[in-house]
Amino acid sequence: MTHSIMPGRHHPAHEGPGPVARGTHLPAGERARWTWAVPVTGGIVLGLFAIFLAGNNGYTTGAAVVIGVVAGLIAMAAGYALLHERNTMIAEVRAAAFGALFGGSIGFLHALSGGTVLRSAGIGLLTAMGMGLASYYVFYWHEHRADM
Repeated sequence: MTHSIMPGRHHPAHEGPGPVARGTHLPAGERARWTWAVPVTGGIVLGLFAIFLAGNNGYTTGAAVVIGVVAGLIAMAAGYALLHERNTMIAEVRAAAFGALFGGSIGFLHALSGGTVLRSAGIGLLTAMGMGLASYYVFYWHEHRADM
């Protein structure tokens, strides 16, 4: 009998290291840790970059900090809600939501850097489509890898 790194129809579950079998869930503590850590990290990075861009493009220090904090908190809340509810969405909707969050964030940052509204919207739309397609590929592959 040969072993594969991908679980297949002949070996739906296995013991030991390697890919996790379909239907296996992380313990509640592990899931809870990364579902809040990832959005918090992303929100902090987005907020700090927004403060930097706003400060370099004519905003006062106080206004730049307010913009960065608000943008970071919004990104954290949206990211947390998206990760918390991801199992209730089909792959297409989940990919579109990740794309919208990423594209909206990138478009907002481009607008802070001095880009026009139309150019910022275009860049946001293009990055949203790219992230949505990449996310859909990953989600589809993850959900259908046992069928391969």
